[in-house]
Amino acid sequence: MGVIFFAAAICGKAARAKSYADVSPKTVISLKKMSERYGIISTAMIGKQITMRTKFNVLTLEGDSRRATFNGVAFWLNGPVAMHWGSWHILQADVDRTIMPLLFPNDVLASEDYRVVTLDPGHGGDDQGARSRGGLVEKKITLDLARKVRSILLQYHIDTRLTRNSDQKLELEDRTRLAGKWNSSLFVSIHLNAAAGASPAGIETHILPPAGYPSTANNSLGVYDQVSYLANRHDRANMVLGHIMQKSLLKHTGGEDRGLRRSRFVVLKNSSCPACLVECGFMSNRAEASALATPAHIDKIARGIAEGIISYINTVKRASMSKP
Repeated sequence: MGVIFFAAAICGKAARAKSYADVSPKTVISLKKMSERYGIISTAMIGKQITMRTKFNVLTLEGDSRRATFNGVAFWLNGPVAMHWGSWHILQADVDRTIMPLLFPNDVLASEDYRVVTLDPGHGGDDQGARSRGGLVEKKITLDLARKVRSILLQYHIDTRLTRNSDQKLELEDRTRLAGKWNSSLFVSIHLNAAAGASPAGIETHILPPAGYPSTANNSLGVYDQVSYLANRHDRANMVLGHIMQKSLLKHTGGEDRGLRRSRFVVLKNSSCPACLVECGFMSNRAEASALATPAHIDKIARGIAEGIISYINTVKRASMSKP
């Protein structure tokens, strides 16, 4: 099919929605109306692929799918782009909580803080996490990564805490409780992935789904998916943090982009500040496990996490400076 373009006026900040009010999970808006309201300059459609451009950003959506990309980095919507009344529509909640935070981070980060970072090395003690065929253990690598990230952040005079700094078991609830005790500004949980087969590979970043919407791994809603958790107060900031982190990890590792995903992990649900969980490669993949055994690759991952945090902090600082 050929390419179809339609233009929309460039909207200034005053033309944006003045608030991010909660909407019904079923409320939808046409992509054409979205483009007119939110500063989309042009939209191109080739088959089911929809590419929307602003002056500085490119958003790609796919009809009948939840997968999308923003400036080349994959992420998952809360619901699929769907055909209604002869045109493609998107959930208004995805506009408000997913796309607008990426297009206009200053609008959602102005009230966030940046002074204390908590790093959470996954697993520990008798909870070893994933293991590779060559004997690598997740709990050791995550602690090594957290220590390296903290060392980098301290060079920038960023107050950085670790939920564990030794091979100890820490309950999931205690990890976020410590972050709350320290009045943390952001929380990053560090993990490595594993799959039943050897082929899956790449980088994932996870954030909490909004209440009333499924996780990326599910298409249907369960009882607990309807609950608004503590961290849902930061849905929009989580989106910005998660996208920045995924982009930085991909840049430094060159890994496959498995996208910014939505999951109701305990450490994400219970966080009192913006939070994400990073999966830095697959222990079950031979090539990635071999790379994870090398100090050079561990350094690349650590640099990716650290620079993601620094970039997020700088974005928060700019947002706070732009407050009227």
